[in-house]
Amino acid sequence: MAEFVAVAARQRAPWLAGIIRGSFWWTLDMLFVVILFWIYYVGRSLPPDRVGLSTANAGQIIDIEKALRIFWEPGWQRAAIKHTLLMDAANFTYLHLHMPALIMVGLLAFLTDSKKYRLIRNALLLSAFLALPIYASIPVTPPRLMDIHGYPIGMMDTIPDSVRASPGQLANWYAAVPSYHFGWIALGVAGVWWCWKNWAVRAAAVVFAGWMWWSIVVTGNHYFVDMLVGVAMVSIAFALAVKFERWAERHPEKVAKFTIRAGPLRLPF
Repeated sequence: MAEFVAVAARQRAPWLAGIIRGSFWWTLDMLFVVILFWIYYVGRSLPPDRVGLSTANAGQIIDIEKALRIFWEPGWQRAAIKHTLLMDAANFTYLHLHMPALIMVGLLAFLTDSKKYRLIRNALLLSAFLALPIYASIPVTPPRLMDIHGYPIGMMDTIPDSVRASPGQLANWYAAVPSYHFGWIALGVAGVWWCWKNWAVRAAAVVFAGWMWWSIVVTGNHYFVDMLVGVAMVSIAFALAVKFERWAERHPEKVAKFTIRAGPLRLPF
């Protein structure tokens, strides 16, 4: 019996060692990602609040949705807000499941295929910086703030003031378009489909994305258009990331001048 256990342990060791090594390299990669994310959030927070302009822009989005007959956000919230447990789940999803879901997908994708992970990560980071001029030039008031700014649409903020982050510092309440709260989840779902062929895993990713979409809407944080623009932005960013990766493969000597190779990593992008 002891010999059997010893043999089994040796057989498991390469797999376990691979997980440990992969997790180490991924953690190192995440240090660079965190630095770039901090720069993004600083840039996102720099524009001053322009409530009048933001609310007028939001009104135009509402007009577009009405013309397309998809201005359903107030109705969705009215239907959901009657159910306390459901709203608690929506609030929790919006506040606490966005980044953890992305981090989990990122780690598993890295352990599965580091090149695919790099493309997904680069697309996410590029989409963030592509959005900064949009946040600065086209601020948009989210649905939850429309009523208090004199444009009543019948929606409220379902997240308690004691829980929601205050404006200022790295927060920007009027950077609603594009919505990466959904756009990055959509990118994560695309990554799941790209990295794994298991239909149960793929279905779970799609269901989670649908749940996130619904939670974002019923908590009053984004319009449908915001989230569609978010998906469009990450799609553009992914296409650019693929072009860069192909260029990098053709010109490794040029890429080496402004990147660092460490194990399976190419940093910072």
